[in-house]
Amino acid sequence: MAGRDWLLTCAEGHIPQTDILIFRNTEPVRRKLADLVGRCRLGVALPENEGEMLHDFTICPQQFRVGDVYVVLPAAVNLECVWATWNSFSTCFRDEKHHRRLRAAAFEHINECRTRATPFLSLANSGVHETETQSVYQPNHAIAIVMLYTPNIAQYGRIAEANIRQYCKRHGYTLYVHRDVPPRLNDGKTSANWHKAALLHAYLPHHQWVFWLDADVLINDMNRRLEPLTRERDTVLARDIGTWAFNSGIMGFQRNQQNYDALARVIERCRNLDDRSHIYANQGDQYYFIDVFHSLPDFDATRIYDFIELNTPWVYRRPDSFMVHYIGMWEDNRALIMDYDLRHAAME
Repeated sequence: MAGRDWLLTCAEGHIPQTDILIFRNTEPVRRKLADLVGRCRLGVALPENEGEMLHDFTICPQQFRVGDVYVVLPAAVNLECVWATWNSFSTCFRDEKHHRRLRAAAFEHINECRTRATPFLSLANSGVHETETQSVYQPNHAIAIVMLYTPNIAQYGRIAEANIRQYCKRHGYTLYVHRDVPPRLNDGKTSANWHKAALLHAYLPHHQWVFWLDADVLINDMNRRLEPLTRERDTVLARDIGTWAFNSGIMGFQRNQQNYDALARVIERCRNLDDRSHIYANQGDQYYFIDVFHSLPDFDATRIYDFIELNTPWVYRRPDSFMVHYIGMWEDNRALIMDYDLRHAAME
């Protein structure tokens, strides 16, 4: 504040944000604030955005720095956690845009790190210490779960692995964990999500049912089993939060020739694409799962589970949710909220 009587910054556009206001106690500032209060009375026409009331004060631009310190940094589900690595005075969460659980998780995490003198984003040890690129747990059971995560997302991938390992051990399910793309599938230019069909196709002959869980999925209700989901059906699929017929992050397939052949067709469709370098290239793997399985003669879209029952987006999570999918998030935020939810689940 050296040489300043006030410090106000903008969050978006040219209008100052009103959640972080710094004023020096001087006569000119007191007069300006008294005038501001006088314009905030019943019967006075107010602007649509309250920040416009601060027009008497000069405003600093977004991400303004004093020396090497940012005055305020934004925090959002879909933004990198720059507040954890950049030198800043404060962090701002916009209430109208971001879920309250993100704020709660971040505030709790920041306070814990300050108390323990640990770096931000230093999360609790997941208990997963294996360094092998592939592990199999409880082999040769009727039901198997397959998951894959690559080293760049291991921070939350290991959180999910520990959770799913505990679930499989409790219920006697086989678990296949891939901590990187298998060498036989790795061409150096294909994103990991495109290998779902190949791994499901490889494991399906060895089990009655094989399930795929993305590495950003947590089992929230450890007491619920998979068997009730599989009764009188060949596939277990769940709705997507958007307009897609189903979401490819949680899928289950019974061992039968139709599913085996359908997975082979998904593999073939994906193999012929010119770009699989990222999750959403060529509409993403989900498009091809939907296209192939929707074309099966006995496919019944009415039997797809709703996303509250099975594939619950994290913003709709409840204490009794079965599987929670942490979609649409920056990787650091995903790890932060997954860790937060697991630690608080025991208290619900």
